[in-house]
Amino acid sequence: MRSRPLPSRISGALAILLVLAGCASSPPSRFYTLPPLSLQGEKPAAAAHPVSVSIAPVEIPDYLDHPQIVTRDGPNKLKLAEFDRWAGSLSDNMAAVLAENLGLLLGSDEVFTAPRLRSERADFSVAMRVLRLDCVPGEQVLFRAQWTLSGGMERKDVVTRVMTFTRRLGDKSFDTMVAAVGQILEQASREIAREIPAKPKGDAAR
Repeated sequence: MRSRPLPSRISGALAILLVLAGCASSPPSRFYTLPPLSLQGEKPAAAAHPVSVSIAPVEIPDYLDHPQIVTRDGPNKLKLAEFDRWAGSLSDNMAAVLAENLGLLLGSDEVFTAPRLRSERADFSVAMRVLRLDCVPGEQVLFRAQWTLSGGMERKDVVTRVMTFTRRLGDKSFDTMVAAVGQILEQASREIAREIPAKPKGDAAR
């Protein structure tokens, strides 16, 4: 059996080493979660008769439903970040942040994501459908969503609105971009909280 010439064997070994070096030099993945609001001392006192609110799963467009963070790279082009990812489901993360934000803003410990608090057992239910979440690194984040507040045993819609928020970005980092999305969810939470009425005293025993 003839052995390969020495130069050929050296070239093959070098190729393998280059491949291994490339794998070893790949940066580790970074994982992000959306931040809830920080009231920094302005937290309202607990409500005398706190309302209970159920947060339905947040609906997001299919193009956002990926582990990778999706950014916009032109009017009709999207880009999935190779090493920057959501630490779990973006939809679940949004719902959890909305629940935490509304609990703080309403002074209620009874704001949960469904199914932990079933909507028919809550005073109110909040549903959100994200229409757009366009993140352009170094430029801005555009968020557009429809939300519905319903309440009562018949689950009648109380309020249905479309909200649009934008945030300018000071740099191209994913930390800045994720923080901006968190700030937008804070704005959204404040808008929703303003529409949730306090529980009447007669309903306190519910």
